[in-house]
Amino acid sequence: MKKIAWASLALIGLFTFSLTAQAQSGTSKIKSGFYLRMGPVFSLDNYAKGQTIYTKINNRTDTSIFLPAKIGGALDLGYLIYIGPAFVKKMIRAGIDATFLSVSFNTTDPKAADNKYKYWYYYVGEKFGPVITVNPIDRLMVDLSYKLNAYIVYSNTNGWGRNLFQNEISMNIRYSLMMFSLQYNFGKANFNAFDKSNPDRYVENNTLRILIGLKL
Repeated sequence: MKKIAWASLALIGLFTFSLTAQAQSGTSKIKSGFYLRMGPVFSLDNYAKGQTIYTKINNRTDTSIFLPAKIGGALDLGYLIYIGPAFVKKMIRAGIDATFLSVSFNTTDPKAADNKYKYWYYYVGEKFGPVITVNPIDRLMVDLSYKLNAYIVYSNTNGWGRNLFQNEISMNIRYSLMMFSLQYNFGKANFNAFDKSNPDRYVENNTLRILIGLKL
């Protein structure tokens, strides 16, 4: 929690600095602003195949079955915060990609189960990291970013998990207000119910996300 609080204060400082810098950045078309995007989430690798985790509990082996994840959906709400003026003829600008709210889910297909949505994987978290934006022509923008994703996850069959350092590599292609985004999200969640006294159960959850939306 302390890390999140310090990160929030740092982002407020960067946001204030970026507003000041924008006023001095000349005629660059690369501006800070809010974005909203949504679209499908495709499970990859072991996340799509299903995973079996073995843990030691009181001198016995406990077996946890994690169902194969299938297609799901995601919604991101965030802000592109640019720091300092644009350079290279005002075509490139650096900043922070701050996704204040990231919500997603992946479906599963449990056999002989009613209300199958109860067995889906549900995620909620935040993502922050550096971004470089290139404005090659007119109002066309290309954003390249790397973010750390802090989230919690819930599965009806496996309980609560979390990861404070999930990785994401993403690219946005924007024209005017429209945004198209490709995201590769990779890492492992620890399903230990937020309790260090419980055994660690690290589960891979790599995904590919294809989102569309608006940047204001």
